[in-house]
Amino acid sequence: MITLLTNTAAQSLLLSLDEGRQYFNTPFNYYLITLQHEENSIAGNYLAQVATVVSESQRVTQLTITTVGLLLPGRYRYYVYGQINNSNLDPNNITVVGMVEQGWVVLTDQSAGYTLPNITIDNDFIYG
Repeated sequence: MITLLTNTAAQSLLLSLDEGRQYFNTPFNYYLITLQHEENSIAGNYLAQVATVVSESQRVTQLTITTVGLLLPGRYRYYVYGQINNSNLDPNNITVVGMVEQGWVVLTDQSAGYTLPNITIDNDFIYG
């Protein structure tokens, strides 16, 4: 499962988006990503953005996205749309070619981040 931080800009996201291109005849260069809180709460936990493509291959697409404005931790549904416009934020707009991927993402607050343990590994000894 994908884990991101709440209310944080410039987060890296790795997805396999290129394989979705085979279903569409219209080529596209931009990805529209929407994040919606699972419970459809009245708090307005919805965010649409055009992701920045860092790199893309047949296997992995690396994107930079933001969660600024999403303050509530929890499980969100994400939808990725291929589009030909670099500024459209409406999934129903004519510039959207189609949905490329959907799934779940968990947003955690920054206090619940990961702490790397301090591990010391002794040298290997080879006896001959």
